[in-house]
Amino acid sequence: MKTFVIGVVAVFAFAAPGAVSEGDLDDLDLPLKDIIWYETHNDNNKRPEPGASYPKGDTFHWDRKPSLEPLLTEEDERESLTYGSEQLQKLRELLEKFAALALGLLPGSAAYVHQNSFKKSHPFSAVVSQQGYLLNAATAYLSKKLNLDPEYVTFDLRFQGALVSSDEFCDKDKAREVPADCQAFRHYRAIDGTCNNLAFTTWGATFTPLRRVTPAFYSDGVKEFRRAVGGEELPSARLVSSKVSLKRNVESPSISVLHMTFGQFLDHDLDFSPLHKNADGMDIPCCSDALNGDASLLHPECAPIAIPADDPFYGPFKQTCMEFVRSVGDSGCVWGPREQLNEKTSYLDGSAIYGIEESMVDSLREFKDGLLKFQLTKEGEELIPPNTDMTNACNKQEKADMGQFCFTSGDRRVNEQPLLVLLHVMWARHHNQLAAALKELNPRWDDEKLFQGARRILGAQLQHVTFNEYVAAIFGKKFSKKFKFLPLKGKARTKIYDQTVSAAISDLFSAAAFRFGHSQISGSMERMDKAGDVSCTEMSSVFMNPFVVYSKGAVTQLMRGEVAQNAAEVDPFFTPQVAGKLFRGDAPFGMDLVAINIQRGRDHGLAPYTRVRMACGLPLVRKFKHLRRGMDKGVVKSLKKVYKHVDDIGLFVGGLAETPIKGGLVGPTFACILADQFLRLKVGDRYWYETDDLDTRFQTVRASQLKQIRQTTLAGIMCSVFPELKAVQLRPLKMVSRKNPLVSCSSFKKLNLKPWKE
Repeated sequence: MKTFVIGVVAVFAFAAPGAVSEGDLDDLDLPLKDIIWYETHNDNNKRPEPGASYPKGDTFHWDRKPSLEPLLTEEDERESLTYGSEQLQKLRELLEKFAALALGLLPGSAAYVHQNSFKKSHPFSAVVSQQGYLLNAATAYLSKKLNLDPEYVTFDLRFQGALVSSDEFCDKDKAREVPADCQAFRHYRAIDGTCNNLAFTTWGATFTPLRRVTPAFYSDGVKEFRRAVGGEELPSARLVSSKVSLKRNVESPSISVLHMTFGQFLDHDLDFSPLHKNADGMDIPCCSDALNGDASLLHPECAPIAIPADDPFYGPFKQTCMEFVRSVGDSGCVWGPREQLNEKTSYLDGSAIYGIEESMVDSLREFKDGLLKFQLTKEGEELIPPNTDMTNACNKQEKADMGQFCFTSGDRRVNEQPLLVLLHVMWARHHNQLAAALKELNPRWDDEKLFQGARRILGAQLQHVTFNEYVAAIFGKKFSKKFKFLPLKGKARTKIYDQTVSAAISDLFSAAAFRFGHSQISGSMERMDKAGDVSCTEMSSVFMNPFVVYSKGAVTQLMRGEVAQNAAEVDPFFTPQVAGKLFRGDAPFGMDLVAINIQRGRDHGLAPYTRVRMACGLPLVRKFKHLRRGMDKGVVKSLKKVYKHVDDIGLFVGGLAETPIKGGLVGPTFACILADQFLRLKVGDRYWYETDDLDTRFQTVRASQLKQIRQTTLAGIMCSVFPELKAVQLRPLKMVSRKNPLVSCSSFKKLNLKPWKE
């Protein structure tokens, strides 16, 4: 089998020298072509002409003409699938050894907390992972047996074979169930995202694959990590992190820490890629010392990150390996490259508040008056419910003895840091305020109608605030208008819904571009009292340690602190609090979030930075010197030291290094990826709050319903649920300024729900 090393070094022989754009996206054509476009345009007789974004002779993109000639025989398929079944059995036997030897990560260690708390996944993901593993192994075997070109495997093998989808090898119980009837959700959202698109009922639903914007980049076309242009392994993700992130983390002059936290909340609403787990759903150790030096015990889904012996941070602690387990592969019964699973609904629907399945949302409901559950602390503070499961890696016995537990909400990552908990508290309190107001207006409504009514209004407000305040800050005024991200006005409604556009979260968005928020993380968490006095806590000490929220006055003081604190600039420089001390607990070191992000990009088969630029129609890059017009010269110098070729640069690092677009926070490549996804979240959502769809719109006879939603502001919601704030800036995601003054909470109008009276 050929080794797949796609290098732009060869194809660029035909291209004119280029340079990085300074951020002009005026010609960006959205939505971007993706794997769905390729699969639905496989008729060469009707295929459009290739775009002009790629060099002459380059065929590794969706504009290529598919090769549909049958290559597989039933014998080839059966032999390969049998091999995959055998490999899955070997994996099960290995996991039995793990259990017998009691192998696992050290409880309380950073890696243990990462895998068992932050990356705690749904049990169904483990079921899906088995079939995904079988199909990956079978595809790799088939490719090797037939000596298939990796490009053919990447693009066209998916159109081949029938046996792979037969009941004999494709267990329907290990894949997302296709709904038999969507009538119940013609007007209201399903909790799991199904039936949003009535033509493609599982698009954007839970337990479906992330959407490929660029083709998968695996060295074997199936699952092996991308290699450098020269054929060697790419440099260690930790080496890249330590060499590129050299400067001091600089504060943003205009963006508050709340923008970072709000982005984190949105990410948790939109996507979660589960990791492979042990047989009991617990952690998988990958580093040699955790395996007692026995290489035969190495899990095949391990990809530990090598730490150089002379590492400036980890070296003194004698650390040479960072734990890393690969994401679960989708169980879709097709030949081809590995695709990653998304546990969440892709739609902006408040699933981080309510959950992704009926049993989860039921556990959060009071089943009385449409309310969500709360706990009332000894200090009289209303907080989201506690998670009293002491096997949860977040809980601590000494805190439990005091009646303090980590929290539970619609997303399992709620406890990652205290400021994130505050947003969950905010939205949950807001839901209950909505439910109470609806009950007062409509005393005959039962619990279910009150709950669904409040959920629907909250979901609309979440969409409005996200695009009007959060997304607008990312893109700035010019591009927010260009991409039509800003809300409509007056009685206007939109007819932009398009059932051929999938809102599914893309791989580039999930594993790279939307992680720009990690660069915004400050080195400390500030807490401000009503007199304006500020106290600081190191961020690394509060990861998976949310108990400060229980202390008297903490909710208001922390919220007041994060709207008054500057977020860090979006750039390739990170605070050591996350680039070495992530989830450290009481230890002097933890994990490196930057290295994890780089490694995750390789795990997900993301295209390199220069290739993604092509998909966005940005100017071609041939040499490192071409990066200088759009990147910090010092960063370009660092990139050249760690990467041998410009086409080796990973998307996460390259995207962060770009100069931001005019008026925005991110460079043109990340802006392209983010714009594509946020546009799809509007165009591909049948329930979009401004829609004129007869089935899902807010009633036309009560146009003031939509008017009320459009008057929603994040500041207004904050003042409503945190009255002790007293004052907040008009746009809390930005710092106080002449154009964004601090105003009294009494100046914000409360949401008028009279239009909902029946």
